[in-house]
Amino acid sequence: MSASPVKATPSLAFLTDVTFATGMHYSDTGAVAHLLMTQTPPRRAGETVEWIEAGMRALAFCLGLGPVEEEPRYVGSRISLHRGIVRLDYGDDWWELRIPGTGRTWRDHVAAGGPVRLVLSFEPPPGGRGREDMIRFVEAGVGAGKVRWGTTRARPRFRRSVRPGRAGV
Repeated sequence: MSASPVKATPSLAFLTDVTFATGMHYSDTGAVAHLLMTQTPPRRAGETVEWIEAGMRALAFCLGLGPVEEEPRYVGSRISLHRGIVRLDYGDDWWELRIPGTGRTWRDHVAAGGPVRLVLSFEPPPGGRGREDMIRFVEAGVGAGKVRWGTTRARPRFRRSVRPGRAGV
């Protein structure tokens, strides 16, 4: 008899230090929103680069992300938008990650059903957070096999077209 798989998600303490960067990529085939996920460098007792890598690997697994050497797989509808707040469903039964700092263009693209490329690095980024710094950081991570990716879309919001009446009315 085989053991059932254990569902393990990173701890909430770990997830509070996940950082996000967003951007848009435009090509002849259309626009794709990008969401880069990284982790802050170790700063508390017991935190190491290896600990961060293990947590980010667990998050990549929960999201269903694959190696960048493969075509990005579709990982289901994991983004939700409500009143300008963006959240990412990472597979926990109770919690979602709130994505701060998304711009209007990014949110409008996602709200219209456009694809979102999730990109996750196992390593924390260096000190510089400029666009060129992040591009070099991701390219180095791809070369080292420390980046995973996948594609998602926003979950559709279902609205009732008719307001329910009170009983007996």
